[in-house]
Amino acid sequence: MEQIEADDHHAYMRAALSQAERSPAKPSNFRVGAILVDGENNQILSTGYTLELPGNTHAEQCCLEKFASIHSRSVEEVGDILPSGAVIYTTMEPCNKRLSGNLPCVDRILNTRSGGNGGIKTVYLGAQEPETFVGQNTGRARLEAAGIKCVHVTGFEEEILEVATTGHEKEDSYLKIENTNISTAPGVDLDDHQKTLVGSILDLFAGRPSLPKLRLWADDAVFEDPITKAEGRKQYEPQWYGLQQAFSEIERLGHQVKSSGNPISMDLKTRYVIKGVKKEQTISSVVNIFYDQASGKITKVEDKWDGNLPDSSFKNAMRNLNSVTVPHLVSVPKNDEEDAKKGNQ
Repeated sequence: MEQIEADDHHAYMRAALSQAERSPAKPSNFRVGAILVDGENNQILSTGYTLELPGNTHAEQCCLEKFASIHSRSVEEVGDILPSGAVIYTTMEPCNKRLSGNLPCVDRILNTRSGGNGGIKTVYLGAQEPETFVGQNTGRARLEAAGIKCVHVTGFEEEILEVATTGHEKEDSYLKIENTNISTAPGVDLDDHQKTLVGSILDLFAGRPSLPKLRLWADDAVFEDPITKAEGRKQYEPQWYGLQQAFSEIERLGHQVKSSGNPISMDLKTRYVIKGVKKEQTISSVVNIFYDQASGKITKVEDKWDGNLPDSSFKNAMRNLNSVTVPHLVSVPKNDEEDAKKGNQ
């Protein structure tokens, strides 16, 4: 690698991006590059990219493990051998959560402070991590809260994300939305993202949940109907997966989007057959879909029934899906692989 002038952050980020381009393109990860630098002496200490080393390895992880290997030390001892001016350049915000169960890169960076030189002092990042796999990434916030300076090197976002997502399917293909034929009232026009939101909600009401569809929801989103109020991901995800367990048949009899504003408002008519008792019930609803304009995430879904509460047997089945019991009774897949094995993707 050619010598880079001291404090030329754009040149270092360009070099990190070159590392990212070496990462294999797969639909299950982002292609990220990282460079570990002695900032005081302007010396590159190590480089890394996603999946460079065996296993489901991330760029920062590879960077630190290679540095440890060069010095014949374990990765836990990196903090003992890092120079006092150590910084790291990474094309994407370090992860704060790993679906694989591996140690997140934020923890690996924080662990470098175990030595006498204070570990990595500054993280230079090129783009925020998309919410494709683990939802909102709070890696930067956690690093800054721990006293590690984070600097956004601007001007690379579009290129970084293009490289990072090479090998990923397009949104509609990845989500595998089944209800793509959206009926709208005269004069109502939906943009592409609104169609995606409506299609995903129709799938959920039809008992066809999946983790990718539920990633369209904000972590603190709310689902509410006359007998249920599920607040936050831990409550609303089991709510949707619970439909599969409560009903033997779910049939959409009709729908029409009445408003393309915020909320998106839709009339929905659905027939349900309760498992075991074979009791059938048809519900007509007004469904309101609220979403954040900036992120595009669903923040609330209201399911307003037509004012006539169902009879007691149906009501009892629905009460079993409320926010109190569902998280204890319904198992939500831990990752996309498990979700796909259950036929949801």
